[in-house]
Amino acid sequence: MQEKRIKKFALTSTGFIMPTHIEAIQEVGELVGINTKEDCVVVNSPNYLHYQHIKEHLDKIVLVEKPLVIDAKQARELAQYDNIFTILQLRYHPLLKEIEVKKMNEIEMDISVYRDEKYFNGWKGDEEKSGGILFNLGIHYFDILFQLFGKPIASACDTDIRTAQGLISGEKYRCLWKLSVNEKRENQRRIFRINKKEYNFSKKDNLAYENLHKYVYRDLIQGKGVKAKDVVWLISFIQDLKSKS
Repeated sequence: MQEKRIKKFALTSTGFIMPTHIEAIQEVGELVGINTKEDCVVVNSPNYLHYQHIKEHLDKIVLVEKPLVIDAKQARELAQYDNIFTILQLRYHPLLKEIEVKKMNEIEMDISVYRDEKYFNGWKGDEEKSGGILFNLGIHYFDILFQLFGKPIASACDTDIRTAQGLISGEKYRCLWKLSVNEKRENQRRIFRINKKEYNFSKKDNLAYENLHKYVYRDLIQGKGVKAKDVVWLISFIQDLKSKS
């Protein structure tokens, strides 16, 4: 069984998200160096390197930080492999259980966070390498929206490297949304207003305090999780959304 054989994990990169992975790995297995008989390779490298690093380790279980890739064509190719998983940890957020879905829902999504200049001077500030704000930040919240209310029917978008806003509609909802990395640190917020009721996805103003990655790893060692084939449509949607801006 997959549960017995996933014990050793290797990370492809260091960076901001690395401590979160290390903490989660220590709950379920052992962290080892890359290419040292690991059972699972965790791709936590910059977004533009994901595809390359996934392809280098197809003989292992591969767990990939969001986004899986930033190109829908690559996502469709990777969907043929059953051993590739990706991380969309907000699916495990306890707040999701509190949200009531009605026959028709009016939604406002306000995801406004702080990022310093170092962020923009690195690869995340390069849209060709990161995929831009829609992939860096928006993918988590679009995923939540669609998990709760269904896939979109129509969408519109206006975006640049620091902000984005638009309208998404589906059979059960109409969502006005905005993303920003220009907010002051003390005013950060990750809020869904659903039928005038507010749901705040921040805790202590920073989701880094909630290591939801632990749930991802717990599922993974049981052979469960979000596979590459499950997010092809999501990556295609975001790529199409970018083209509308």
